[in-house]
Amino acid sequence: MMQWNWVDAHTAERGMSLLRRLADHGYEGYFVGGCVRDELMGRPINDMDIATNATPEQVLELFEHTVPTGIAHGTITVIVDGEHFEITTYRTEGQYVDHRRPEQVEFVSDLYEDLRRRDFTMNAIARGLDGEYVDPFHGREDLQKGIIRCVGVPGERFDEDALRMVRGLRFASVFDFELEPETWAALLERRELIRYIATERIRVEMEKMIAGSHPVKGIRLLQQSGLVGYMKVNVPCPAARPELLERLEVVAGEPWLLRWTLIMLALGCNDEQARQALKQWTFSNAAVDLVVRLLRLHQQLLTVDMPTAQDTNDKHDVVASQEKSNPARLTLIAGVLHYGQDTAELWQQLYTALPEQDHTPTLRILYEQAPAWIESMQAYSLADLCVNGQDVLSALDTRGGPWLGKLMQQILLAVASGKLDNERNTVLDYARTHAETGGKANA
Repeated sequence: MMQWNWVDAHTAERGMSLLRRLADHGYEGYFVGGCVRDELMGRPINDMDIATNATPEQVLELFEHTVPTGIAHGTITVIVDGEHFEITTYRTEGQYVDHRRPEQVEFVSDLYEDLRRRDFTMNAIARGLDGEYVDPFHGREDLQKGIIRCVGVPGERFDEDALRMVRGLRFASVFDFELEPETWAALLERRELIRYIATERIRVEMEKMIAGSHPVKGIRLLQQSGLVGYMKVNVPCPAARPELLERLEVVAGEPWLLRWTLIMLALGCNDEQARQALKQWTFSNAAVDLVVRLLRLHQQLLTVDMPTAQDTNDKHDVVASQEKSNPARLTLIAGVLHYGQDTAELWQQLYTALPEQDHTPTLRILYEQAPAWIESMQAYSLADLCVNGQDVLSALDTRGGPWLGKLMQQILLAVASGKLDNERNTVLDYARTHAETGGKANA
């Protein structure tokens, strides 16, 4: 009886029920790919993919809830109790177009032929319903040795799909493995083929690499391979501050964008340069915005002026004081209001990754006092104020304009920092005074 140790028991049972149904109707069925590899490595399994000699049409007939997600390439998604399993017909692949994708696929009945087309030996292992492994290319042996080895002739595998070169580096990085010498040599010979690969496909591999356990190793392998020089999108190399790259593993892999923020700092990118670079790398707008906010907050905190003290021994007390006029505190609170509390909390994690020489006295105090200062805030957004813009306009008996937004932000900062009580009459009196002496008068 097959046993799985690294996948949810319900998921394993649902997957095995699919193999049993295939077998009951005279078809072969095997778990293949990442789930088999990760079970052997003792790594958590998220997806269980299945290969079969049943044709896509036969799979569609056999199972009730199906989606023809990749029927042209033989893949049918079968849904069991809301969980998705991809079942793919054994296949061989014809000529590849532009070193990216097969021009055609041919369905076959032989599991060996299906495994022979795969990228690396560790991904070319199958496991049947009896729990036995089918491993014609000695993938388990390579896993034990910590080796990334192409199935068959490495050059042919990379000619077929040049993305496999980046995947190989990603696996070596995440698993802390080494590329087998012939595989590495073939990669170096064919590295220019990476220019055929869409940036989005490379970015997905890079995300997994940087979020993994050994991102520094991945970056070194990328540099040693020379792949970066042939990619469609320019990457500033070498890094302006390579020592920051060495600190990547100090930052938690989740949220993974923290590591990308550190990479942007290492490359010497300011906020707008980072925005442009990440957009070119096809990151989502949400991801780009988070990194940019974090970089801007960091730059803003770097500009805080150190309060002076007659006695240098009192300097810590001067900076760390809870006085409402403390510029460090006001700058942090303004940053929280402008960039969000989540960004400020991420900055605290980023600070811990910075090398010691970056820990200026002011930044150190900001880091140490940030939790207390954030907790002391009387408001975090305009919604927390006791008045809104319309209330201010009514109290001033005037019409709105750009000045109103600036005044509301000024009120928010005053309330958040404790300079102004969040009480209606107090806030409206403040609005009258500052509207007359500030933005409205100049509007």
